[in-house]
Amino acid sequence: MTEQRQFLQVVDPDVAVARWWAAARPVPLASEELALADLCGRVLAEAVASPRDVPGFDRSNVDGYAVRAGDTYGAGELAPARLRLRPEVVVPGVPPDMTLGPGEAVAIATGGAVVRGADAVVMVEDTDEESGILLVRRPVVPGAMIAVVGGDITRGEVVLRPGVRLGPRETAVLAAVGRAAARVVRRPRVGILSTGDELVAPGGRLLPGQVHDCNQTFLADSVRELGGEPLALGVVGDDPAALDLALRTALHERRCDVLLLSGGTSKGAGDLSAAAVARLPGPAPAEPAVCVHGVALKPGKPLCLAVTAVGEQRVPIAVLPGFPTSALFTFHEFVAPLLRALAGLRAAAAPAIAATLPHDLASERGRREYALVQLLAGPKEHALESMSVEEGPLKHVPEDTLPIALPTGKGSGSVTAFCRADGFIAVPRQTERLLAGAAVEVRPIDRDAAAPDLVIAGSHCTGLERLVDRLHAQGLTVRLLAQGSQGGLAAAARGLCDVAPIHLLDPDTDEYNRAFVPDGCDLVPGYGRMQGLVSRKDDPRFPDPVAGARFELPACVRDPEVFLVNRNRGSGTRLLLDALLGPGPRPSGYSHEARSHSGVAACVASGRADWGVAIASVADAVGLRFAAIRLESYDFVIPRARRPRRAVQLFLAALADPEVRADLRAAGFVL
Repeated sequence: MTEQRQFLQVVDPDVAVARWWAAARPVPLASEELALADLCGRVLAEAVASPRDVPGFDRSNVDGYAVRAGDTYGAGELAPARLRLRPEVVVPGVPPDMTLGPGEAVAIATGGAVVRGADAVVMVEDTDEESGILLVRRPVVPGAMIAVVGGDITRGEVVLRPGVRLGPRETAVLAAVGRAAARVVRRPRVGILSTGDELVAPGGRLLPGQVHDCNQTFLADSVRELGGEPLALGVVGDDPAALDLALRTALHERRCDVLLLSGGTSKGAGDLSAAAVARLPGPAPAEPAVCVHGVALKPGKPLCLAVTAVGEQRVPIAVLPGFPTSALFTFHEFVAPLLRALAGLRAAAAPAIAATLPHDLASERGRREYALVQLLAGPKEHALESMSVEEGPLKHVPEDTLPIALPTGKGSGSVTAFCRADGFIAVPRQTERLLAGAAVEVRPIDRDAAAPDLVIAGSHCTGLERLVDRLHAQGLTVRLLAQGSQGGLAAAARGLCDVAPIHLLDPDTDEYNRAFVPDGCDLVPGYGRMQGLVSRKDDPRFPDPVAGARFELPACVRDPEVFLVNRNRGSGTRLLLDALLGPGPRPSGYSHEARSHSGVAACVASGRADWGVAIASVADAVGLRFAAIRLESYDFVIPRARRPRRAVQLFLAALADPEVRADLRAAGFVL
């Protein structure tokens, strides 16, 4: 009679996972550097910060004419604005050497650098030429048809962080910031061995009682899908010596990082695979290799999990059931998470997500329209069960029951629009508008799409990037939305973000930020930043700063030939500058806006503008003259309802961490 051996101990699935991970200690494998052409599909092992602004200069989005927007006001079909057309043509790749005067226009091609003095581009379709005169039949506003310097990616902005699986969108971002190579996590080498006399490789002739081995194909493709490198080790029959040899070859010659066996796990006399694994050395002296043999699953009870040592390396081993369905369940429940950890990937996300819109979204009737969205965490989140968006109005649900799908809002020329989107929504073709609170179906762009742990919306700062790096190292996903201080306040007031960084000066009290905190929100002190006037060091029109002297705007800023680069509306820096300028005429270039402090510095350094207001750290980075205006407070507004969230508490802990504060102080911030 054949002896029946019982399992060592049948354990709960959570216990099995805990034991296996404790013995295996899975962490991302060592990194390797690959050329840009070889990065697609790999997992990024480093943070990538842009060394430059993208675009690096103000450029035209259309074929047309660079103009001063004020010269087009009141233009119409019957009474067009008449501008003197300069003979030059601005083309991509050739820096223009001219200044556009009042009442002038110059032809510019798509991608051409906007000339000094111009603050808008009028499309060629809205113009006519007549004997050296440009007839403009539609007015434009400042900034029209211009992609501003740094409007897509800011110098120093972290565009990709470790753990991102690089697809075509992410490699495009790397190319856009000039990276020809990057460091990625080495692919886990996963050996796959099938056991059993009854197994025959696909294509082989079957004898009675034999079956084709499908598990090896399934496991290899599943490993490949998870970013691993499968090593097909073939089929070994029910021979203990042959099985021992196959294990030694896989571990010592093929250098597998993980070893998967399929079959031979039952409790009968044919229990060869688990016995062979048990003969291997454990991960440490006096520790057995087998962590678990028998898990409370149906199907999948015979699962065996083990860890062996090969030199200093710990190699996880899983002996999966032979039945294909059992192998499928146990692979996805036990092996896949461990492989993702070794490959540097996060846990798998739900394949589909239901969400609500935070605001109305207009569409064109008669066409199904797609909109890229970012997912923001709501109080409750769940996977989409059934929701059709093929035709007809979408169901409305309360805003607080689903995640929020925030349309990205960036134009077609933006690299980050499709890189940072989590998915897209399809608006039915007979729908002209989806209302705020409408339930929408978010179709993930990839399987890792999920709402971030923490959403920060408001003023951007390089010091804030340091805080986010700390949180990212703790395993949090953080989304930064650079919307300016006032945009952040609006998001906080509506509960659309967890943290809103602001730096707004109250002219009545001469105090920063406190007067602007919305109801239901708290103000958390951050750190100080020195704001100042930046100019080129070789520009004699601007005086060198005198230590300890009270700041005053130099007289040259009123010269119409001296051009300002302003900050975007809603930013604290713009409000500070408005207070300095006081009432009266605005300086040349006032309507020229940059999205960030580094965008201001880049414009001044390149000669596109002559002066602006920015923080000291970005001025120092590009070698600009810096005249200190005042120390400002860069603080954080937090909706009270979101403050108890774990991610918010970790943010506050990082802000108070002495190591982080020392790092900020070393970078030039005041604490």
